[in-house]
Amino acid sequence: MRASETVHAEPAFSLDAPNYRVNFWQRSGEGAWVLDAFVLTEVRDVSEALEWAEVQANGRPFELFAEGRDEPVGAFGTPRTSGLVRLFGENPNVGEPVVIGRFRKV
Repeated sequence: MRASETVHAEPAFSLDAPNYRVNFWQRSGEGAWVLDAFVLTEVRDVSEALEWAEVQANGRPFELFAEGRDEPVGAFGTPRTSGLVRLFGENPNVGEPVVIGRFRKV
C-alpha cells in the first residue's frame, strides 16, 4: 500500500447514503461457488453494512461493495446495473479454474 498526501476533494458526485451490495459465497457439493447476493438500503454507514454482513455470513466468505449511484430496488429477477466499489472481501472465483462438465470417451 502507498499513501500520498493530497488536497481536499472536489468530487464529480457524492452519495451521502449509498446502497451497499453483499455477496455471500459458499461451496457446492461439486466444488463450485454458489452466490447469495443482497442489496442493503437505508444504511447509516459502512460499519452498519459490514456488521450486518458479518452476522449473516454464518462462516461464509463475503464481499461488501458500495454502489456508485442511487439505483432503486426492483423485482428479484431484475439485475442491478450500478457500478460497484469493493470495500471488503474478495471473489473466491478469481484465478480459480472451474470444471463446467466432463466428456467421456465412448
